[in-house]
Amino acid sequence: MRNLVNFILKNIYWLLFSFLALFSFYLLIHSNEFQRSKYLSVFQEIAGKVYWVSNSVESYMNLKTINSDLIQRIAVLEQEVKDYKKEVEILSEQVFPMDVHKYEHTYSNPFSFIPAQVVNNQISRMGNNYITLNRGTLAGLKEDMGVLSPNGIVGVVISVSTHFAKVIPILNPNYQPSCKIKGSDYFGTLSWDGKDSRYISLKELPQHADFNIGDTIVTSGFSTIFPEGVLVGTVEDTFKKKGENYNSLKVKLFTNFSALSEVLVVVNALKEEQLNIEKGESDE
Repeated sequence: MRNLVNFILKNIYWLLFSFLALFSFYLLIHSNEFQRSKYLSVFQEIAGKVYWVSNSVESYMNLKTINSDLIQRIAVLEQEVKDYKKEVEILSEQVFPMDVHKYEHTYSNPFSFIPAQVVNNQISRMGNNYITLNRGTLAGLKEDMGVLSPNGIVGVVISVSTHFAKVIPILNPNYQPSCKIKGSDYFGTLSWDGKDSRYISLKELPQHADFNIGDTIVTSGFSTIFPEGVLVGTVEDTFKKKGENYNSLKVKLFTNFSALSEVLVVVNALKEEQLNIEKGESDE
């Protein structure tokens, strides 16, 4: 005890100086909005770099699983493309028995993708789950951009710094995107109950909606964030709470959030134009 008192007395001026400096810094940050925003931006940069270093080895170890998922996804896409081509050929022969291949049609696709890596993944918190990516404004990322995994939907970007981005995943009750049953026009909203990262609920589905166990759930396309048809998961069960006049579906997610490493950020080239026209504004 005597040694502690002697130490404090001997270094009283340095301790007092350190206390006043920290207290001044605290007042500067909390009483000045500009300084606080700068501090948060710098802190996010530093935190992002720390997360990136700590997850580099883990990301490398997950490459085998990622490659397996990619190969499986590519195989599914290849089969779907073949099926679509076959359907187009059959319909073309029925509607245009003559040579329809001489008529070429082009369709504008405004969506492109920016690859990114997950450097931090918080999926164990009920209401504050988030994901950090190693891409920021320097790579073209902005707020309200959708994020996908090789297997399906992940979430949406909510804040961006120069080199990093923060994503709110669908495993967060505060984000509830619109989704639908594949092959139909019946849609609802995704909602996570905070219990299991493998499952999510599709709520507010009309009572008369037709569905079966095993049906695929996809994004509805009713926003500028995701294109229509992004995979979400498959229906495993249905439930309905007392007093509700709509159905809810238990959906098993395609995206494995516990092993999430590589993602794609969705860029919509026509986003601003669509938002402006919906607000009643015009480019003309």
